[in-house]
Amino acid sequence: MMQKRFLSSVFALAFIGAATTGQAQVYKFHGADIGVDATGQYTTSITSQTDSTNGTPLPHQGTTDSPGVLVTLRDHPVAWAGVEVNYQYTKFDERFVSGTQPTSLTTNMHEATAAYLFHPHMRRLSPYVGIGGGALDFIPVEHLTSQWRGTGLVDVGLDMQTHSRLGFRIGARDLIYRAPNYGQSQLASSRWVSTEEPYGGVYIKF
Repeated sequence: MMQKRFLSSVFALAFIGAATTGQAQVYKFHGADIGVDATGQYTTSITSQTDSTNGTPLPHQGTTDSPGVLVTLRDHPVAWAGVEVNYQYTKFDERFVSGTQPTSLTTNMHEATAAYLFHPHMRRLSPYVGIGGGALDFIPVEHLTSQWRGTGLVDVGLDMQTHSRLGFRIGARDLIYRAPNYGQSQLASSRWVSTEEPYGGVYIKF
């Protein structure tokens, strides 16, 4: 419950900050939009598992592929740049193998990130690149400790604007973070992992 309240507070502060200035004046959006996308999550290791800690081999750790949902709020203060705030939810199994003892943990993951966007000013088709970061909240279904991890974010994609306020968006994201161990030292793989996420969906300008 504490993690959920904290996540809610993060987004509340983000929206309050976006809605006001230092002089308490109402913030004016510039070509802003809100989008909803379906995502696919594919996590791979980017470090070797041949290392050991104090003579003890590191456990193998893998994450099952999973679908998710991504909600994004964007604003474009200038023609070639903007900012985005993201929330994503997905559910997967985190699998550990240490010696001959396999362990599988079903996990809910919540993402809260933000990024700077760079894009050319185009009328209908707008490619973009985003660079940022934030936090991931891993909440196991079993009664284990929830865990936050800081993450980097790289986002590339294409917006396709129609003649109305509705548009379509496709892209791919990459999250880079330390693999979770849920507070269990025997599950600590000391790995940094990369999660690739292709996505597609719609957005509405307001």
